[in-house]
Amino acid sequence: MPPQPSARLTFRSWTDQDTTLAEALWCDPEVTYYFGGAMTREQAHNRLHTECDREARLGMQYWPIFMRETGEFAGCAGLRPWSMDASTVEAGVNLMRSAWGLRLGEEALRAVLAYGFDTLRLPRIVAGHGKEHENSRKLLERVGFNYTHDILWGPKEIEVCMWAIHAEAWRIENQSR
Repeated sequence: MPPQPSARLTFRSWTDQDTTLAEALWCDPEVTYYFGGAMTREQAHNRLHTECDREARLGMQYWPIFMRETGEFAGCAGLRPWSMDASTVEAGVNLMRSAWGLRLGEEALRAVLAYGFDTLRLPRIVAGHGKEHENSRKLLERVGFNYTHDILWGPKEIEVCMWAIHAEAWRIENQSR
């Protein structure tokens, strides 16, 4: 079950028929620049199947997001077990270039965190970004994450800054909203 809609975005679950959307997002070298580069069509299809399977098994995925007014595909945002420790849940946002600069990442991430903390009752959620990705750093700070440490991630050993937010801090931060 996807998160509740936000002011400008709706969420839904990926389906195996969403190959065109998956390719548009994950095969774009600019969209994927900070997390390893563009995927091949086959890799994007595999990622799509992984997302569908993850939701069926765990009730979470990086859900596709759409503009409420136009229905335009804006990217994806969601939750998944962290690749370095499956007992930890990671949040993330991947936006289409057409959605950059509109603060949609913040809106999507806030909806995802509400789902993680209020629906799934997670105690803590982590997030990471490429060390040089300033916009992601600013986004995580705006929604209340705290920097924890740096890691080398994946087969390409990308330098990633890791952040975390606890449910209690999230609730305090969002009482005033």
